[in-house]
Amino acid sequence: MKAKFNHLIRLVLLLVVLTGAVMSLNISAYQPSAGSLALVYLPLALLGQAFILSLLLGLLLWPFSLLPAGWFNRLFALTGGILVFLLAVDCWVFSVYRFHINAFFIKMFFTDLAGMGIGQGLLFGGLAALMVTVGLMLGLATLISRYRWLTRPMRTFWVLLLATFVGQGIHAWGYAHNMKAIISLTHTIPWYTPVTATTDIKQWGLFNEALLEENLNLDVANVTGFRYPAQPLNCVAPTGATPSARPNIVVAVLESWRFDRMSAEVTPNIAAIGDESLVFSNHLSTGTVTDKGMFGLVYGVSPVYFNTAVGAGRETTIIQATKALGYDHWILANQDIEVNKLDTLLFNGIKPIQSLPKGAVYEGDRQVVRQFEQLLTQKSAEQPFFSLMLFNSSHFPYWTPPDMDLPFLPAERFAISKANDATDPTAYFNQYSNALYYLDSLVGEVRQSLIDQGEWDNTILVITGDHGEEFADQDQVFWGHGSNFSRYQTSVPLVIHWPGKSASLEYRTSHEDIMPTLITEALGCDVALNSLSTGYSLFDDSDRVLMVESYVNQAVIVDDSVSEILPGFVLSYSLDDIDQPTKASAASLVGIQAIYDRFR
Repeated sequence: MKAKFNHLIRLVLLLVVLTGAVMSLNISAYQPSAGSLALVYLPLALLGQAFILSLLLGLLLWPFSLLPAGWFNRLFALTGGILVFLLAVDCWVFSVYRFHINAFFIKMFFTDLAGMGIGQGLLFGGLAALMVTVGLMLGLATLISRYRWLTRPMRTFWVLLLATFVGQGIHAWGYAHNMKAIISLTHTIPWYTPVTATTDIKQWGLFNEALLEENLNLDVANVTGFRYPAQPLNCVAPTGATPSARPNIVVAVLESWRFDRMSAEVTPNIAAIGDESLVFSNHLSTGTVTDKGMFGLVYGVSPVYFNTAVGAGRETTIIQATKALGYDHWILANQDIEVNKLDTLLFNGIKPIQSLPKGAVYEGDRQVVRQFEQLLTQKSAEQPFFSLMLFNSSHFPYWTPPDMDLPFLPAERFAISKANDATDPTAYFNQYSNALYYLDSLVGEVRQSLIDQGEWDNTILVITGDHGEEFADQDQVFWGHGSNFSRYQTSVPLVIHWPGKSASLEYRTSHEDIMPTLITEALGCDVALNSLSTGYSLFDDSDRVLMVESYVNQAVIVDDSVSEILPGFVLSYSLDDIDQPTKASAASLVGIQAIYDRFR
């Protein structure tokens, strides 16, 4: 019995060597830093992932280890060979598409092989390579069985387990301190999900504020393969132009504001602004959660780059452009954007003003406007400004001041943990609408302040949501956000007061489009839009292939078809109805490849 167990461990260790060697081929997409900690982390991360994949296969094979050695070796050769072959194929996929094999790729392989450009020759060549790999694995397993490679395999096993934990610990430390050379490795390793523990590190007293500040200021041009922007920005004011001639830019983001809650009844002030402005009625966020939606909005880039951007520590192009043109910057947030690192990710080098009162959330939103008004009255008459305001009252349980006359009744604050399939959404949906009505009044105050200070006619005001919100709107019951990619959770209003422009536009647009449009058209920077963004100009009605993300899952959205990539399979459904199945096309892989290739 012990001999059979040791043989299994030896085979697992063999698989660690082979899978680690194959995965290391992807490191060509990662430029390792000369820093000692990064050089230690690199082999530990690869070994750790190889160990975890091999261990999982070993656990699956454990019940069969009592079989005769010859039969067990054949079973190992088949399963281990398939794993090594898949990792080799993944290297090819990553080199071509810049993403790893996932459920969407697998579905396209079995449903639209021709559309992927895979002919019979390539398919048979792959099958031959698989057979050779399985044969090689069988030969190695037989040799190990005969010569008993490693007399004490458990010692090596424990060393690898310890190395895995050390590598994960280094990542948690590096992530907490924004160490780009460590974080930027994640996307190159297949199916790698390293741990993070920023809050715990702070609670344990291990957080080093000085180290974080040092990492925020490092020149990381050679740390990662994230080439953002693809071309340098050329933002120079015309000769003789005064700074005050440049437009102010204000971005107001309403938490969880979905597409059908922009109306004269729910948001009368915003609707009035829309009557004389640009209204985009088919607009999608880049995420169904705040961090992914805000990332696409401010970076102008698909959220597939989120982890890479965290590791790269780049300055967003809108901040680069406005700094080059002499803008002041006011970032006002009624959310703790330090926890999810949005402060350094989106506004690197700019200290946000966070309004987080100990009392109710609505007080924080009111304070955001007061802070904006104070900064507005104190600003230099000649200096333009860029401001982003992040409001939070419309996040569940949906906050309103106690003295507010509620326009929508009955109304009740929402406890999402108590909701089920039988819950009547009416009172909660009304309270959500009441919270938006309250935030609309604050946006109205922002508008009035700009008018009072004589800035309205020289200000571009962007009003949108970070993502949508669902209230059991479909036959399959979902509440809140982050749980699917239907229109209720992805589609948000977009209203832009842009002096001299007014239109109602019904073609598809995305959060990725907003900032690059402002940079190229409002700020006049001489740079190709596609070097800044994976999106398009807001005034370009071209068809779009979008990648949208939630907490964990991704979705590909083409026209009104959603392909949600779940662990192990793809769920395809209509953007308007999750119960209506649709068929994804392999042609969308071309769009996905363009997204992944843009900045790598």
